[in-house]
Amino acid sequence: MNIAIVGTGYVGLVSGTCFAEMGVHVTCVDVNREKIENLQNGRIPIYEPGFDEMVMRNFREGRLSFTTHLTSVLNDVDIVFCAVGTPPDEDGSADLRYVLAVAKQFGENIQKYTLLVTKSTVPIGTAQKVKAVIVPFDVASNPEFLKEGAAIKDFMSPDRVVVGVESKRAKELMGKLYRPFLLNNFRVIFTDIPSAEMIKYAANSMLAT
Repeated sequence: MNIAIVGTGYVGLVSGTCFAEMGVHVTCVDVNREKIENLQNGRIPIYEPGFDEMVMRNFREGRLSFTTHLTSVLNDVDIVFCAVGTPPDEDGSADLRYVLAVAKQFGENIQKYTLLVTKSTVPIGTAQKVKAVIVPFDVASNPEFLKEGAAIKDFMSPDRVVVGVESKRAKELMGKLYRPFLLNNFRVIFTDIPSAEMIKYAANSMLAT
């Protein structure tokens, strides 16, 4: 399977590398050319135990690549994950401009059925805003539950994987991606998209308390 992940921050880079470690062909996309060039040259911007070696091994073996152009890989991937930042806006709400910009570029350039999956932390209802930009394509929600310092373990041996979908086709595609987890008896929970978005915020609230 081929996927793209937009955003090479903590969530995007760890997720992309771990998917590559599972045998998926992953292209990590970022508009920051310097960041992409650094990754291509083995300069990793975050620290996780053993992470540098994992990135470079998958890069050398061709399962992990980096680009600044999402449009250059759209025809070759089945799923695009959006893992861009959602910084607080002036009123404290999540700034969705980067999420919606990815959706707009995706919607304007997609040529075949491809699933757009939100992995960024976003308010409930964001998927509907994304879908309004990219109709008639499918969207899904796949929130992350990664702790800094233990992100690789959290991804590869998860307490749960939450996937919010709206269609049978999207569920089948995400089920195919996460099949190795199902085979290893990890919990992959399929639900509707608003519930997946709510679960992320509920988990964050419980962590905070």
